[in-house]
Amino acid sequence: MICKHLSAIVLAAGGSSRLGRPKQLIPWRGTTLLNYTIAEIEKSGITDILLVLGASAETVQNSINNRKLRIVINSNWKSGKASSIKAGMDELDAEIEGAMIFLCDQPYISAALIRCLLKAGHGSQASIIAPGVHGKPSNPVLFKNDTFQAFSSLKGEEGGKKLFDQFAMELIPWHDERILMDVDTLEDLQRLDQL
Repeated sequence: MICKHLSAIVLAAGGSSRLGRPKQLIPWRGTTLLNYTIAEIEKSGITDILLVLGASAETVQNSINNRKLRIVINSNWKSGKASSIKAGMDELDAEIEGAMIFLCDQPYISAALIRCLLKAGHGSQASIIAPGVHGKPSNPVLFKNDTFQAFSSLKGEEGGKKLFDQFAMELIPWHDERILMDVDTLEDLQRLDQL
């Protein structure tokens, strides 16, 4: 699987209710959490990036450094993560062989991790490739196109994990357990400075 036949879907539509402000705009490493995520995806070699926005869509869109992104507005974002995944999936080109789904609140993902998953996906018969920290799956997750139809059954806050039992999956061991961390609360935000 080569990168030009693979798309990235970045889920950034949520309202950040527990944090109290858009997590997409949290300052991180000289930019914002969302711009950092997008930059790491670009560094990995993936060129087709779909950004799914919902809450604060205009504000978030105005903060984006990359104008080559394909912006998808999920007007139904309040219904949960499933609607954002479907909104992204609906925009994939027909020849796409796989989609890697990213959350916008993972400060420790890296281009190296993404490239590792891409390489593993190229040589694996599994339909789902995910990083594993001590055997625990994390994000981002690469889904090959034989899984795409199954996303239509997701509801509410269900995400790609719902498909893990339905398809062959390969966990790629990853050494940095910080990829398990996401930013949902003020406490999470404060912990970023301590790691």
